[in-house]
Amino acid sequence: MSLGRASIDDLETVARAITWEWVEGAWASIPGTEEVGVLRTCHRVELVLLVRTPEATRRWQELLPGPSTAWTVQVGPEAVLHLYRVSAGLESLAVGEREVREQVRRAAHGVRSHYPRPVLRRVLNAAVEAAEAIAPDVPSHRSIAAVAATRLLEELARPFPRVVVVGAGVVGRQLAEALASYARVTVLYRSAPPSEDFLRATGARAASVSHLSQEIHLSDAVVTAAKSGGRIIGLADLGDPTGPLLLIDLGIPRNVDPQVRADPRIRLLDLEDLRVGAAGGGETEMLERHVADRARTSWIELERTLLEPWIDAVWRHAEAIRATELETADRFLGSLTPEQRMAIDRMTRRLVAQLLREPTERVRELPPGAEADRLRRFALALYRIDPDEL
Repeated sequence: MSLGRASIDDLETVARAITWEWVEGAWASIPGTEEVGVLRTCHRVELVLLVRTPEATRRWQELLPGPSTAWTVQVGPEAVLHLYRVSAGLESLAVGEREVREQVRRAAHGVRSHYPRPVLRRVLNAAVEAAEAIAPDVPSHRSIAAVAATRLLEELARPFPRVVVVGAGVVGRQLAEALASYARVTVLYRSAPPSEDFLRATGARAASVSHLSQEIHLSDAVVTAAKSGGRIIGLADLGDPTGPLLLIDLGIPRNVDPQVRADPRIRLLDLEDLRVGAAGGGETEMLERHVADRARTSWIELERTLLEPWIDAVWRHAEAIRATELETADRFLGSLTPEQRMAIDRMTRRLVAQLLREPTERVRELPPGAEADRLRRFALALYRIDPDEL
């Protein structure tokens, strides 16, 4: 779910609802789910899943919070391309931004898996690596902070306005940098203030967020970029503004209570208001092409990885037969030295490998798709292996 397809109200509801406790509960109730990841950015909440069957996907859809029309299901190569596009900033409010890469890395780190060969973490990290390789240097204007700063200056249209930035994280610091030459900036921090070097370089001052109300009263505009998980500014915090006040809320969940719009002196802009169209031009088109090429290669590699359980099943079955036959034959072989037992073990392993090598390569060479799956299932049926138990 992302802004554009969903309203900010729906996105905020979903952002609050999809906790890891919810994910774990849903996972336990849906057979056929191998891996789960949660991708959160400033304007999206997505589940990244590895499932065995379409039925598992349908069950997840039934459990998703929010309106069903606000969710989009992408499968196979389409899903991989989407993750690569997100990592490259092609699905961002500020096209080409790099902050989203760290958010995708966090999603990769948080993946939970029951799969013998975990793949989601690898795909997410590969998407970030591709973005770094394709666009290692991102201009400073390609960030949500730059979009917010530009809109703020357009809205105020006055020299050196007094601006309060709530949040001293990455986005908060970017805002202070973007506004440094055009505004008097105060950065409010929760735990640790920005460094003295940063404050000297930007000309900003720092204050504790405990002084929020006083700082708002002295400002022309406030931009919130705090990971608070909820509201930090309401009508009570605004008091009685002495003049028009511009608020820009970059939080999901939102930092500013939408009810502040009831005061005609307040102009509130949130992420829904800041949505910008994709940047055109040859540079973005080239980025699109490179991302599509990388995603296509990643999907081919992922398909090969996902086919390995079919092959493993045959080899495990053959190994079980070999071990059983050796155990049966042991009664008739008499007393053997450790060296002789090792020689018999190696010989039987080589026999199994020789018998399975060519069929294994043939299975690996089968293309993806329903017809090839039918042939793979037929191959497993020859060994009395149930494909649904892989």
